[in-house]
Amino acid sequence: MAGRGRPHRRRDPLTPGARFALRRLGIGAGQLAVLVALVFGLSLLLPGDAADVQSSDLYSDRQRAETRELLGLDVAPLLRFARWLGHAATGDFGTSYASGEPVSEVIAGPFAITGVMAAFTTILLLPLAGWAGFAAGLRPGSLRDRVITTVSVFFDAIPDFVLAVLLVAYVAIGLGLFPATFLGVDLGTMLAEPGYLVLPLVVMVARVAAPLVRLVRAGVIDVSAKPYVEQARRLGVGRVSLLLRHIAPNALGPAMQELGRTGDGLLSGVLIVEAVFALPGIASTLIGAIGDRDEPVILAIVLVTGAVAVLVNALIDLAGRRMAPSR
Repeated sequence: MAGRGRPHRRRDPLTPGARFALRRLGIGAGQLAVLVALVFGLSLLLPGDAADVQSSDLYSDRQRAETRELLGLDVAPLLRFARWLGHAATGDFGTSYASGEPVSEVIAGPFAITGVMAAFTTILLLPLAGWAGFAAGLRPGSLRDRVITTVSVFFDAIPDFVLAVLLVAYVAIGLGLFPATFLGVDLGTMLAEPGYLVLPLVVMVARVAAPLVRLVRAGVIDVSAKPYVEQARRLGVGRVSLLLRHIAPNALGPAMQELGRTGDGLLSGVLIVEAVFALPGIASTLIGAIGDRDEPVILAIVLVTGAVAVLVNALIDLAGRRMAPSR
């Protein structure tokens, strides 16, 4: 009938990728809230609190109560947590119980050091794992493949602390090639003298590179045998174009997903590196805060670290989505 047309369909302003990103960030925000609440609850189970740590054995009960009141520990835990969350939402993480300094100042330096280590690890990890995986996968069964696979299995099998101690004992102390400790070293010295970074980076890269190399290798072997790759070869597609347009996007998808799951391994590697090399990073700061029962510092570190992990994993998921197998 005249005057009748198809009903107007409202167009969604968001692309599928944007909807996926928002959904992923929403899930991550919920996980982060649960994590912070869980860490706060677990911190309440620790014996004593910051007032007990700071109080001397000679303190009277009244002096202990005054210390607790001064630190704000006389407030009910749930109310204290709610207040901290409200201030944290505005960027104010409170004041450290141990030092009396703003928490943002306490954690800024350690986060910078750990961030530099994480950045250098990523810069080295991605091209190294990609190159080694492709080099092995393009010629499976060759001497090159066997050597790369053996090395990756070795570094995957050896514990982080063993590798770190061996490097300190034989490379730093025995051969004197690189510094063995970061005692007295700040971020400026680390950047001015890159030798300080070599051994810690070896441990951190080896921690996550080994499984990625094997995943890339397996992906390359699998994709190279696909019919569409064989057809591209028969049609005369050049080797470089074949690798970049057909093999790489499909072979790297599983490795990108694995990269998102290496956060726990990287964090444990950071803990070991900071312990062995006396690196004043965020992991060492967190351990010290737990010992001091420094609640604001603990919660701030967990919140910031968790937020970074959520963002990084969302970006990796988006990259993996873009690298979904194509035909």
